[in-house]
Amino acid sequence: MTRRVALVAGALLLLGAAPPRAVPPASTAPAARHSTHIAHTRMVVEGPMVVARIRMFRDDLQKALKRPVTDDPAVRAALGAYLNGSFGVTADGARLTAEIADSGGDTEGDQPIWWVLVQWKAARPVKVIGLKVHLLFDTFSDQQNIVVVNKQPGDERRNLYFQPGDRTEQVLKF
Repeated sequence: MTRRVALVAGALLLLGAAPPRAVPPASTAPAARHSTHIAHTRMVVEGPMVVARIRMFRDDLQKALKRPVTDDPAVRAALGAYLNGSFGVTADGARLTAEIADSGGDTEGDQPIWWVLVQWKAARPVKVIGLKVHLLFDTFSDQQNIVVVNKQPGDERRNLYFQPGDRTEQVLKF
């Protein structure tokens, strides 16, 4: 258990995650509209663990989930189901199941952001990872998903780009 906690804590540092903080209350004033639909993911692969921090515009995620995004357990369950359907991860050919470790609100400029810390556990150290990242593709025709994969140890980094219409799995071998 201690190794798992240390791995997640180390991954948080690599992912640039800030310490947990209170979720800002939903503002009554609308944020300025944004014309870009993008999700950014920083992922760490170490041994059998895969940990990712996914950041999306909060209003985009709310539109996809068809509900306000909060730390409520029902919302977290809906978000978990959504991620398992739109962020596919395979390790050495075996499909992995996403587990939400944490989530919360943040801002980027004047835009409310929702971040999610997700982990996947493989049966053994990951040598080949496959990703299908279709976040928000059914919601926005111009959605873009960027994933930065960091393989540890060794700090080997790879960048992946996903856009609507491209439903193929992208595979990385380490």
